[in-house]
Amino acid sequence: MLVDFSLFADAVGDNAPQSWEMSGWEAAVRDLTWTFDDHKPRYRHEEWRHVFDDQLKNNPLSINAAEPLFSMPLGEGSVPFEIQLTKDDVWKRYRTLSHIAVLEGEELEVTRKTFFKALDDAQTDEHGRVALHGHTVFAWTTRIPSELLRSGG
Repeated sequence: MLVDFSLFADAVGDNAPQSWEMSGWEAAVRDLTWTFDDHKPRYRHEEWRHVFDDQLKNNPLSINAAEPLFSMPLGEGSVPFEIQLTKDDVWKRYRTLSHIAVLEGEELEVTRKTFFKALDDAQTDEHGRVALHGHTVFAWTTRIPSELLRSGG
């Protein structure tokens, strides 16, 4: 089977959907992230699936003209991972999120303090690093050949 579409996203607590069960400092950082709303769709909003769901929704007048691009349902999977980082390196990673990277001044300082307060209770290893957990999420589907649609089948 030829895979025509794939999506890969490393989702860590800092960018996780609210539906993911989390605890401790990672849940606190996830909750901090959710306080920022720039009205842009993010992986954590889980809206990316709607592109595929919506291809099947047509009004009755256009159903014959509709040509879905991808087969359904999507195949999905994830691979969990854990990395050990210093608290400063976790902060540096967190600052790569676009809606955090744009913060300045007092808003940045309040966010930084809240972030490090969440890390106060994090267990550290002998090198002062914390365990950061995440998932590499992937999805796949195949393109529906347009020849089959045009020929009725």
